[in-house]
Amino acid sequence: MGAASDVPLHSLSFDEYSETVIGATVNFLLTGPSQAPWSVGHCKLGAIVLQFGVEGGSKILHGISRSDALTFIFQDEKIADRVIFDGQILQPQDFVVLPPGSDFTFASRGIHRWMSISMPVGLFETFAIETGRKHLAWVEKEKCVISSPEQLLRCLSAAAASTAVLIREEQTPTLHGFSIARLLNALIAAIADLDNEMCLPTEKSRLSSDTVTKALRYARGRKWEGLQVADLALAADVTSRTLLRTFRQQLGVGPASYLKLRQLNMVRRALRGKCESSGKVTNIMSEHGVTEFGRFASEYKALFGERPSETVARSRSQRVG
Repeated sequence: MGAASDVPLHSLSFDEYSETVIGATVNFLLTGPSQAPWSVGHCKLGAIVLQFGVEGGSKILHGISRSDALTFIFQDEKIADRVIFDGQILQPQDFVVLPPGSDFTFASRGIHRWMSISMPVGLFETFAIETGRKHLAWVEKEKCVISSPEQLLRCLSAAAASTAVLIREEQTPTLHGFSIARLLNALIAAIADLDNEMCLPTEKSRLSSDTVTKALRYARGRKWEGLQVADLALAADVTSRTLLRTFRQQLGVGPASYLKLRQLNMVRRALRGKCESSGKVTNIMSEHGVTEFGRFASEYKALFGERPSETVARSRSQRVG
């Protein structure tokens, strides 16, 4: 999105990236080998939190937005491949609106940049009313996707980037106030323009999203416990066939593939913990349902670029360092 891509960010691994993103309760799964460094940075201007990120590869993200904040998530117009939000493939000029406490799912493929703006409940509505846009109060109540003209998104991106620069340079409160007003004006313009398109979820898409949300919530509440596709279908109260269709639509992978990716990512997080000796690598894999160690190690290396034992050695070296 132009100016927002100029905000300096530090290169991270996927593991570091998934631990650094703020503003929601999230569960990340790497779904394909990283193609580039991951990075994320955030800054606060009063009660507003800005985040800028670069995803270096494919991933699935399931989360719940903050219960006290309204969040807007924008993608870069130069997206490399695709992003699916709650089953909807986002177009380059689409952005997502998340009311407080919203369940949401993103599945992305390829490298792309994004930015988000979070603010306390009521702040957006108050500013909208002050600027004569009282009709925008619905924004804090409905999860939706909005498509705005390119020039308005560029103005918003530039306002966000200049705000980040002001924060970094510790400018005066007067300039902070001016920057907040500019940012909110640009945000409201992107939403309120008469030519933009708003997409509220249909009843069918809500049911489909609810199915995936129920299944992922059930999975998230369990460490491993030998989860099967049938368990997810039962938790979502649908047939295995329906679960397969909705997972492919919402996540880009079927439930069996999702469970395999989940197992690989969970083992990695465990190996990056406090595994003190290489002899415990197989123990951790066993605890997560792995029975064919050689095959699993090959799948692990294909996804993360290193074998399980190398993850342990590197993590141990970093802790000592």
